[in-house]
Amino acid sequence: MSLFRFELRKLLFNRKTLLLLLCLFVLYSVVGLTSTMFLIGGNDSYRAYEELAAAWEGSFDSEKAAEAEMIYHEVSARYGTDARMIARSVKDQPEIILAVNYHAYTERVEEYWNGTPPESAENSYGIALLQGKIAELESQGKQDTFAYRELSAALQRLEELGEPEFVGALLWENLFNNWGEHMMQFLLFVPLAFVIAPVFAMERSSGMDNLILSSRNGRRKIVTAKLLSTLAASTVVVALYLAATFLFGFLPHGSFHGWDAAIQSIPAYARSMFPWKVWQLAAVGAAWLIFTGAAYSLIICFISSRMKSQMGTAGVSLAILFVNVGLAAMGDAVAQRLGALVDFGLANVTLMKEVFGGYKVFDVFGMCISYPVMAVFVLGAIAAVAAFGTYRGQKSRALP
Repeated sequence: MSLFRFELRKLLFNRKTLLLLLCLFVLYSVVGLTSTMFLIGGNDSYRAYEELAAAWEGSFDSEKAAEAEMIYHEVSARYGTDARMIARSVKDQPEIILAVNYHAYTERVEEYWNGTPPESAENSYGIALLQGKIAELESQGKQDTFAYRELSAALQRLEELGEPEFVGALLWENLFNNWGEHMMQFLLFVPLAFVIAPVFAMERSSGMDNLILSSRNGRRKIVTAKLLSTLAASTVVVALYLAATFLFGFLPHGSFHGWDAAIQSIPAYARSMFPWKVWQLAAVGAAWLIFTGAAYSLIICFISSRMKSQMGTAGVSLAILFVNVGLAAMGDAVAQRLGALVDFGLANVTLMKEVFGGYKVFDVFGMCISYPVMAVFVLGAIAAVAAFGTYRGQKSRALP
């Protein structure tokens, strides 16, 4: 335990790293604050929006939908069709923001019943679309195929969840955007690479690693202490991001409204097949970021054990991240060709929106395995290989 504390103090609790953590806390606080304030004005506007939205919450209402559509068309003619851009342009007019949000909700209800366009490259979604595809497979006698089981399971889950309801939950929408968009990878994983990089590279650059690894503490104990300190450091950095974005996203408005709503009420998770409440998704999302941060940190740790330069370690780690982000951003055509490489690359598998925001299953020996389960398995396997490679690499460097 004393060796672990020593390694953790050397890696995390030094002057440079503590200064970096302080700067990160300020940055994350600003992100949490501004991401909320940019979408709606001050406290008065938010309170007014909450009061207006409370009267519109619940199941779909055709009269409210017609009113919202009329306002939306007037506003979109001036500001464009992007809902977030409209919200930023009229952030001090809560009645317009409400109409825009309800119009978007109307489209989600339509999609729930009728499904995605037939030409869409996304996974099949929607009651009518799934029923049609299932009927088509039944007419072809393909009830024993993976596609039939996948579509049937999706239809059953969708019917159990029921039609989405409208809830005004701006705090949670902004929070999940901060936790589930690609911006998070740059704000969180880039600093994480610089924090973890020195774990082995600092001693290798000075030539002290051979002497340390052959000390009376033993190679295995030292490497274990370094791996544990890496996991602890990554947890601290991720927890800092989670706490700052949550706290400073909440402070401007001081309301947890919508915490007990179904996650399908949040636009980014309208297609999710998980029967969770918003607060449950927040808990799962926080745990997911900690888990994925730990897996990425072990990859960095392995790279550090092979490099003699901290900057080289950080550079290689960031190159791996950016290549994955680039592949994921190249569109559906690339995603379909590369398949699992994109699905389980760092760009997608670390985003809670990608993992929990839809319904994706994989055929594993005839069984339908969901994306989250596969993601845990793949990331766990990668982390285990990285840890094992670190042990094996350092074993060959220890002096007799």
